[in-house]
Amino acid sequence: MDGERGSELTRWPSVDRDSIEQIKQWLTTQAHLPQIEEHEIALFLHANYGNEEATQRTIENYYTLRTSHRECFTDRDVYSEALQTAQRIMMFTMLPGETKEGYKMVYSRLLISDTSEFNHAQILKFMTMCLDLWVKLEGNAKGHIMLSDMQGMHLGHMTKMNMGAAKKNMFYVQEALPIRLKQIHMINVVPFMNRLMFLMRPFMRKDVQEMINLHVDMDTLRKALPVASLPNECGGTAGTFQELHESFKNKLYAHSDWFRSGESHNLVDESKRVPKPRRYMFGLFG
Repeated sequence: MDGERGSELTRWPSVDRDSIEQIKQWLTTQAHLPQIEEHEIALFLHANYGNEEATQRTIENYYTLRTSHRECFTDRDVYSEALQTAQRIMMFTMLPGETKEGYKMVYSRLLISDTSEFNHAQILKFMTMCLDLWVKLEGNAKGHIMLSDMQGMHLGHMTKMNMGAAKKNMFYVQEALPIRLKQIHMINVVPFMNRLMFLMRPFMRKDVQEMINLHVDMDTLRKALPVASLPNECGGTAGTFQELHESFKNKLYAHSDWFRSGESHNLVDESKRVPKPRRYMFGLFG
């Protein structure tokens, strides 16, 4: 087992060994948090560029949200009817290769534009599972890019949006997910983009809003990202939507046990959380 842990840690050459020890020491004072392996600590440190205070916040947010937002983090059975439906409606895939800066990319789009089966909360749950798997497989990249293709989205989808689930999902992506988010590309931007952004902007940090690049057609996208990494239908050479969709679904199925075990392991015990002092100034004891 020690050999396995050691090999996991070799993925993180840029992570300072002393910082891992500091976070391990801090974790001994946080009885409510689960036991975390060294390679998992390295993942959080890497995502936060070695900043120990930011790493502590991300770890706290990650495990607390997975415990409190149970509708998203339980019943993560990729073979369940609800998640099979989500996979039929929504495509998510890791794109091959990386940008010249060494950034890894993921791509998502609707596969079915009909809203009759569109359950926003279930779609977000599926997307969260995909992001978790992306982190597991490619978390140690120099940066991460999300591409969202809006082809097939119409006003009917907006009427079915679950804003409570969207708010929690945005918090998870921005404050808990251990990635180095660098860019967000919105492709085939819809005419009602302003209305959509009006709804989502309150949930987005200012720096994340500034990462968004809007593309009305594929020309600007191909100038921004490697053609070899883009789907064929986007003018790239990475493979068809169908091929990329099937490839990532196979990865999901291969990790079905990992998703299920995470439901009971990655939790906080609120009864053991040390309460913050009632009176503190400017987060001094926070």
